[in-house]
Amino acid sequence: MKKMLFAGTAVAALVVAGFAYSQVNRGAQGGLQTPAVEITLKDSFDPQPTDAKTTAIVEAANAFLNTLTDEERALALYDFGDNLQRANWSNFPTGPVQRGGVMRGNLTEAQNAAMDALLAEVMSPDGMNNIRYQLAAEELFDEGPGQYPQFGDEYYFISFLAEPSVDQPWMLQFGGHHLAINVTFYGGQASFSPMLTGGEPLKISFDGEDIFITEQELQAAQTLLNSLDDVQRDAAVVSSSAINLLTGPGEFGTVVANEGIRGDQLTDEQQQLLIDVIAARLGFINDDDYAAEMNVISAEIDDTYFGWWGPEQPLGAAYFRVTGPSIVMEYAPQDMDGDPTDHAHNMYRNPLNDYGSAWISAQ
Repeated sequence: MKKMLFAGTAVAALVVAGFAYSQVNRGAQGGLQTPAVEITLKDSFDPQPTDAKTTAIVEAANAFLNTLTDEERALALYDFGDNLQRANWSNFPTGPVQRGGVMRGNLTEAQNAAMDALLAEVMSPDGMNNIRYQLAAEELFDEGPGQYPQFGDEYYFISFLAEPSVDQPWMLQFGGHHLAINVTFYGGQASFSPMLTGGEPLKISFDGEDIFITEQELQAAQTLLNSLDDVQRDAAVVSSSAINLLTGPGEFGTVVANEGIRGDQLTDEQQQLLIDVIAARLGFINDDDYAAEMNVISAEIDDTYFGWWGPEQPLGAAYFRVTGPSIVMEYAPQDMDGDPTDHAHNMYRNPLNDYGSAWISAQ
């Protein structure tokens, strides 16, 4: 069942051990666990042609799996039809939600190195940096009373739905608090939808350098907004107040309204600035799969919308959204401690192929 969400949709909030988190879906029992995604899978899948990137990813996945004990491997591997695990990701930390898979903190240094090598094949250098920055930011949290919630870079999990394959569908999941990488592979094709990024804090020191984790996409969005004339700006700016995330955990099938300025109302140069906004997020994907995704999105740019909710300054205090036939991309600042620029929940989904549904669904 699809749900239509608009800008004013209310989103609940939870305070756990003194920390506040936006809550998108409380689950069927009223808890914080994300409910199973509703996808009816095909009975069988025809083998699909592969490519060099998929082959390299499968080799890296198997290299990681081969480092695991039998018990760890059993924890890491799920049936491809397991729709509960497929949807088992969240912006919440461990404690309020329980993730599946094997946890970084329970693995050896060599096993984590093999995991990182796999992630480096799947993601781009920028994508790997984003993971590193988010894990570093997580280390700045204090654990709550009684170690609940549980914060720290050890509380990130990796799991697989089906054995990695060069010609059959399978899924890789990696994530924890504020981060969820969900990639469905089928032959040489890959869907990185849904992908949760953002984080808290967003302004950190990493290897002696001051880092603003989301600065690139924020600057890209601000540059596009600044390029608009008065008529275009009136169309793009929907509200002076930021709104919350609409397509987070549990929102498979949600249809988000197109709001803001449509791509065919932009000049060629402004359309390129809109593509730059999208590229700043999707640039986390490895070059091969990024190129395939951006070819589709660029071809649809006339029918793609950019909307802005909130103040123009400071950088990172506004919500912005990109919607098109093959993309929903949100940047949602979280004003829970008086500084919305230091905490964000950000989503990317392909509404036509979320979880690879265009390839794996029987419907």
